[in-house]
Amino acid sequence: MMTAAVPRKEPVIFSQVVEALFKHAFKERLDTHTRARLKKIGIDLDHPFLVAYSVPTWFAAVGVCSEVLCPDLSNEQARYRIGRKLVDGYGQTTMGRAVFAMLRMLGWERSLGRISRGLQSGTNFLSARTRFLPDGALEVTFEVMPEFHAALGSTPGIDPHFMHGNMDAMMELVGAPFTRSELQPIEPGSQRVVYVLRRPAP
Repeated sequence: MMTAAVPRKEPVIFSQVVEALFKHAFKERLDTHTRARLKKIGIDLDHPFLVAYSVPTWFAAVGVCSEVLCPDLSNEQARYRIGRKLVDGYGQTTMGRAVFAMLRMLGWERSLGRISRGLQSGTNFLSARTRFLPDGALEVTFEVMPEFHAALGSTPGIDPHFMHGNMDAMMELVGAPFTRSELQPIEPGSQRVVYVLRRPAP
């Protein structure tokens, strides 16, 4: 007896994230040539945003922004900078203003438990977990949920440098008491990135 194939789950980036970057964070800095490059990738800034975008489209768009807006930085530093700027842009959206106000009210420790929920307002495939290390540092792990691995195949689902900038900006937003964060070594083929955030020296 044949059974129907189970459709695989496709990872996407929701429109509010794309809006935050292109309508708010960098709206005034995208010239005609850059807008044409983005349109070729699949993000047409002359029309309403789509409900969601594919991971390759999103990563390509971040790459264009990195090249155009941070030409004097290395690729890793540029993607980190774009990740930070996304938080600024998201804070200017209707949803972002409400979310950030709530996080500030909760404080940084209680906000840690809402990282996954925050991710899932912008994507459908990422989760996060946190734990405190014996020395008081905070370990933050972002990972692609297993049900999306098949759709991604060997393509990474997380840009570690973009996410690094995003996370640092969010930690500053909620007043977390960490002065630096470190991206941990990434295992080949892994759909997980880990950061360790250190407290200031006494």
